[in-house]
Amino acid sequence: MKPGRPTIALIEDEFLLRVALAKAMDDAGYNVVAAANGVEGLALLRDRTIDLAIVDVVLPGRMDGVALVKEALRENPQLRAILTSGKPISEVVDWSSVGSFLQKPYRVPELLATIARLLAAPD
Repeated sequence: MKPGRPTIALIEDEFLLRVALAKAMDDAGYNVVAAANGVEGLALLRDRTIDLAIVDVVLPGRMDGVALVKEALRENPQLRAILTSGKPISEVVDWSSVGSFLQKPYRVPELLATIARLLAAPD
């Protein structure tokens, strides 16, 4: 972790996507911590100071991305979140109550622009 850089939690079960996105965000000047499922992701959000979470809606295990972000927001109402999914937005229940949404597949510049916009927004 490099001091002075915003920290992003990336919660994504697809290994290659998780690695590629973590590298792109690191290259763009962000600290990145990652998890592969909802339970690991929630632990990460509880144990670290996170500026923004990027969370896949469909995660393995008993907790999907929307439930994860809702729980994290109960504990940290200032958390900013981007939900991602290959599902159409119309099929993702309650996404608007927890953050922004990016439809997969998305391009890295689109993700980085969304991150910058959310981090620049007032609390």
